[in-house]
Amino acid sequence: MPDRAIGRRAALLGMTMTGVGARALGAHASDAHASDTSAPGRLTLVTNWYAQPELGGFYQAQESGLYRAAGLDVTIRSGGPQVNAMQLLLAGACDVIVGQPDAAMVAALRGIPVVTIGACFQKCMTGFLTHPDIGGLSDLKGHPLLISTEGRSTYWPWLKRTYGFTDAQAGVYTYNLQPFVHDPALAIQSFLSSEPYAVRQMGVAFKYFLFADAGYPTYTNALLVSRRTLETRADALRRFLAASARGWLDYLYHDPAAGDVAILRDNPANTADHMAWSRRTLRDVHAMGAPGQVLLGMSAARWARIHEVVALSGGTADGAAWRDAYTTALSDALTDTVPA
Repeated sequence: MPDRAIGRRAALLGMTMTGVGARALGAHASDAHASDTSAPGRLTLVTNWYAQPELGGFYQAQESGLYRAAGLDVTIRSGGPQVNAMQLLLAGACDVIVGQPDAAMVAALRGIPVVTIGACFQKCMTGFLTHPDIGGLSDLKGHPLLISTEGRSTYWPWLKRTYGFTDAQAGVYTYNLQPFVHDPALAIQSFLSSEPYAVRQMGVAFKYFLFADAGYPTYTNALLVSRRTLETRADALRRFLAASARGWLDYLYHDPAAGDVAILRDNPANTADHMAWSRRTLRDVHAMGAPGQVLLGMSAARWARIHEVVALSGGTADGAAWRDAYTTALSDALTDTVPA
């Protein structure tokens, strides 16, 4: 099995991941065709993890021919904990990355030319996985908490401001559940449809607290591009968004077979049970939005709320540049909606 096949859930169960993502993507660095205007239909998407249902709409669109029908030649590269997708994007090694809007806003406030053009999940899908004695996020004051590097510059300032947490509580989350299993005081960040499944499989009792339920307003798994790519390849990006939205519609609400085939080919560590459970969880929490909501859409009002939270949390110096972090010009043209 190639290194790149190691998946999130396998990693959570203790498999070693050091360097895997970097090797997987690095192997293709020489043939990257990002921002190649001589081939306007070519796009490279770098995801934020290995192939899994939480990225299924893109694999569905690729495997079922939706990208091809839109005149696109889309290559999907798996990311992971050792892959810095933002650096790859800015270096021109890819055209689109799956990232987080609050991270894009922090980048924009620092003068980094990254723009969000659409968003998969219409709520923050991250939360804390805790032991059963915890009644709410406020009960975690003083408890050891494991946070990812990205989380420290996005939701962590909000958590500190809202709940009085301190940096002394925060350790580094390495996508390994063993510390949680062995420390009854520990809480870890987790993705709603990933770590909870792994914990259930291990027979460990837990509770889960979604940051969105506590008021954290960001989208999750947004699509980020460089400003140069937006300015020079807007038509290709518009077609990419529309085909991706249809891919998500088919994958979550109709027949996911094509997406599952592509996911399993890219990452055999998945299982049919994992994938079905993840799809069901995403539907149950209305991850793509309420019925009738446009798939992959965004709104200026939501971005203003994200800015308000990021600015108030003091995660970075504030300024008018936060508006450079997104555009709805492409997503406003989308028409596929969440089924009733």
